[in-house]
Amino acid sequence: MLTRKDGVRPTVRAMRSGHPFCYFPDMDFGARDSIFMPYSGAAVLPCVTRMLPEGQGHVVEIGDAWEDFSTHDVMADAVRMNVFIENVVRSMPEQFFWVHRRFKTRPSGAPRFC
Repeated sequence: MLTRKDGVRPTVRAMRSGHPFCYFPDMDFGARDSIFMPYSGAAVLPCVTRMLPEGQGHVVEIGDAWEDFSTHDVMADAVRMNVFIENVVRSMPEQFFWVHRRFKTRPSGAPRFC
C-alpha cells in the first residue's frame, strides 16, 4: 500500500503494474506538496465511486466533461466543484468517514479555520 509520503515514482510504478490509483481533489497535502493556483483549463470529468454492499466491490461512475469549466472566476469554479462533492456526499453519507484535518493549509495571509 502506498502513502502520500512515498511520492510520485512508486505511484507511477504501481499503476504501470496494473494497480488502480485514485487521487482525491479534496485532500490537503500541506505546503510542501501543494501549491495554490488557478485551474489549468484541463477537462474535468466527475468521478464517483460507490461501495457495493457486503464488500462485493465498487461501482465507478465517470460523468461527461463539465462544460464551461474552468472559467476566469476561480472562486466560482471552486464552488462548482465543492457543490458537486457535497451533493455526492449527501446522496450516500454512509460511505464517507473523514477524520483528517481538512483545510489545515491556507494560502499566505489567509485566516485560519477554527
